[in-house]
Amino acid sequence: MTLLDRLRNWLAENALDAVLIASRQNKLPHLGIATGSGYVLITRQQAHILVDFRYFADIANRVKGYQLHLLDATQSMPLQVNRLLAAENLTTLGFEGEHVSWQTGNQWREGFNARLVSVSLDPLRQIKTAPEIALIREACRIADASAAHIRRFIAPGMREREVAAELEWYMRQQGAEKPSFDTIVASGARGALPHGKASEKVIVAGEFVTLDFGCQYQGYCSDMTRTFLVAGRATPADQTPLYDIYQTVLRAQRAAISAIRPGVLCREVDAAARRVIADAGFGDNFGHNTGHAVGIDVHENPRFAPGDATPLQPGMVLTVEPGIYLPGEGGVRIEDMVLVTDSGNDVLYRQPTALQLTGEC
Repeated sequence: MTLLDRLRNWLAENALDAVLIASRQNKLPHLGIATGSGYVLITRQQAHILVDFRYFADIANRVKGYQLHLLDATQSMPLQVNRLLAAENLTTLGFEGEHVSWQTGNQWREGFNARLVSVSLDPLRQIKTAPEIALIREACRIADASAAHIRRFIAPGMREREVAAELEWYMRQQGAEKPSFDTIVASGARGALPHGKASEKVIVAGEFVTLDFGCQYQGYCSDMTRTFLVAGRATPADQTPLYDIYQTVLRAQRAAISAIRPGVLCREVDAAARRVIADAGFGDNFGHNTGHAVGIDVHENPRFAPGDATPLQPGMVLTVEPGIYLPGEGGVRIEDMVLVTDSGNDVLYRQPTALQLTGEC
């Protein structure tokens, strides 16, 4: 089923004549480029793209099956939409209420010759198509290669910001468009900060360093976390202060991944990870969800969260990222992206999750 087929079925199910798409994430599969400008209008019979001069030529070379319309000073979006609605005698128009401001929504209600209905298209992105999965796999390949590179690169005396810069540069060298989000590098006691963005802190031998990073590839995201032990101190790895914490997080992650298969509720996967950590006595030190879906946005629904009863379906892609955070001491998080398959799951990363030292070949 094509994207347009899926949308037209959705229109029929929701008793809508058409839908106007304005959000970057829901336009990208239609436009072929990520931009906040322009609109997509899908009706029961036609598919339209409305953009200004800056993007017209680029999109014209990319898309097939859409009618392309130029927006300018004399042909505004409301005028164009009203003309297209009148041509098909359409009276009910859906719009993305969660992505459009209250002021814009009111302006549209006054300006469009149709009854407007606030809708959400985001659930349609939960199950990825085969082409989308291929792009996500490539974004994951880049992150995978970058994890291997940065583990060899990290050395005592470096600042966290140096590590982040090297990691982001390497991802671009591998074909990434840009990072999926601000790169997290949290070493030593800063490892207790789940979103500890890279700082001027100097990395010290014998401490743990958590790296949470990802990239965009042709508009699709990856998201990966590895916690490494910084080499350079003679203490054996299994005698370092956070070694047992690491092993607990690793068991929790493996338990959650083992639970992933079609029909399982998202909250059940979360519970599988949370149970391991709670049984080890660290339930109060795991305060975030076990994971989230990834696609055009790095954080999508559904979530591996205590309250999410969404049943898993083949084609969903989610992270599994349990963690334990000890204020003043440090923390550990391990994250993989996992594709739900017909028979179970497929972990999209190949980098080991067992504890590794930095600098090793």
